[in-house]
Amino acid sequence: MNETSNLSQTLLGQSRSYRLGDPESVLDILPPQFWEFLCSLSSTLQEKDLETSLRQVLKPGSDLSGARVMAIYRAQNRVPEVQLVASIGETQLLPEQLYVQDLVHLNKPQQWVSGTRPTCTIHRMARIARLSRVASAPIGPPNAMVGLVVAADDRVNSHGLLLPITQLIAVTVTSIFQQEAWMGNLQSELKAQASQIRAKATLEAQAQEGFVSLDAHLQIKRMNMAAEKILGYTSREVSNQPVEKLLIGSEALLHALVAAQGGCSTYNLDSVRLYRRNGDTFLSLVRIFPVMNGDQVDEIIVFIDDLSEQEQIRSQAEQLEERALLGEVTAVFAHEVRNLVNNISTGVQFMAMNLPKDNPNREAVSRMLQDCDRLAELMKSVLSYSRPIDYEMENLDLPSILKRLLERLRTRITKFKVQYDLKVEPNCPLIQGNLRALEQVFNNLISNALQAMGEHGGSLVLKVRPISTPSGRAYVEVSVADTGSGIPKELQERVFQPFFTTERNGTGLGLPIAKRIITAHKGNISLESFPGGTIFYVQLPAVAA
Repeated sequence: MNETSNLSQTLLGQSRSYRLGDPESVLDILPPQFWEFLCSLSSTLQEKDLETSLRQVLKPGSDLSGARVMAIYRAQNRVPEVQLVASIGETQLLPEQLYVQDLVHLNKPQQWVSGTRPTCTIHRMARIARLSRVASAPIGPPNAMVGLVVAADDRVNSHGLLLPITQLIAVTVTSIFQQEAWMGNLQSELKAQASQIRAKATLEAQAQEGFVSLDAHLQIKRMNMAAEKILGYTSREVSNQPVEKLLIGSEALLHALVAAQGGCSTYNLDSVRLYRRNGDTFLSLVRIFPVMNGDQVDEIIVFIDDLSEQEQIRSQAEQLEERALLGEVTAVFAHEVRNLVNNISTGVQFMAMNLPKDNPNREAVSRMLQDCDRLAELMKSVLSYSRPIDYEMENLDLPSILKRLLERLRTRITKFKVQYDLKVEPNCPLIQGNLRALEQVFNNLISNALQAMGEHGGSLVLKVRPISTPSGRAYVEVSVADTGSGIPKELQERVFQPFFTTERNGTGLGLPIAKRIITAHKGNISLESFPGGTIFYVQLPAVAA
């Protein structure tokens, strides 16, 4: 509207050079509706709809000038021509479109008067329609024409404002087109930004690694669900808190955060031990990136990758390598010893056959045979523990396996005066495993529970439920709980060691073999014991849905 105001001021400036009453005075020829016309032009910029704006521009202009027809042309899709987009009056007097050869003659404000030579299609059609004058003004900045305003009049003696009014309308339409372009660019930019925000929010929410956002002063702004699972806090709890209350770790982490305040990124801060909310520590990989706005740090992004599961897998792999080597030696040893025991047992049996029934040495020979049998059974267990495990896996339903196993052991459980129960939570997924091996594991755990409760009996409870780790991996957990005397704390860490047993006739290989089977299934086995009971936990990876 600055150009509109300038053009109005030019008209008024010209009027001050005349005297009132002078036939050539502009003030004398200005209609009373001129000021309303200027106000109407200003109000059109407030309209949001382009068609409505153009219509409101033409109406007061037509009323004020008394033009027979007034129209607006606009360039379409960078084609070197303009199309009629808005008009008022007898539109048939003007062409629907103007081509480049016409626009060459109409690239500046001008007025054609009847009796002069026509230079373009509009002028020729006006002459045919016996119009007295045609005013036109280009739309757009100089040398960048995007349209045209045309007004035609058939009155010979008009007040002479047809061209100035046409120019004022052209200036206003230029502002309308510019405003439309700005709004279109702004909406496109807003849509692009909204799309980026949605993509960023989706990535933060779905990312498997923890995401923590800090401001330039290392105050926590937000964190994603993965970080909440890893650290044990909700985003709302730690919002606006200092980062040291959330990320408790080594000095290297603090130095990296301070460096990020200066604009330096840390791409790989490995082997950092952080604390969860419950006080447990875990190994992590931390990456820190500052978000820059020129020379200023707007935001600091911290990515946290929980390596505890990888550390556990690596530790298990190392243990398996050690056990594989030990297993080879043990297998050879057990095989040789078993051959010797068989030879000794054969010789002792031959001696027993040749001894008279009243010989006092028969009892000693009988004890020797029993010891040979026990030693042979021990070597059998050692060979079973030392053999490499290579199971054929299939999808299994753990609750069904445990139900069948309890049915088979019901007579034995009843003999121990034990009440048993199997509890299964809904929506337990399948696991992948070897049926015979897993039956061996749970049979061993149930047998140990019965022995722990002894002849006085008690309660045996098996519970199956789905669980997930902090990193989001799904497992099926089976807990085997008994009401026995419990395992002393100093012995709990040794129960999975080979040959450790508290039973007089036990081999000490039942639980180590069970642990080895569960490890081969990529699972975990642990225990919790207290005076009055023991619970063994077996966790096996669930099959992805």
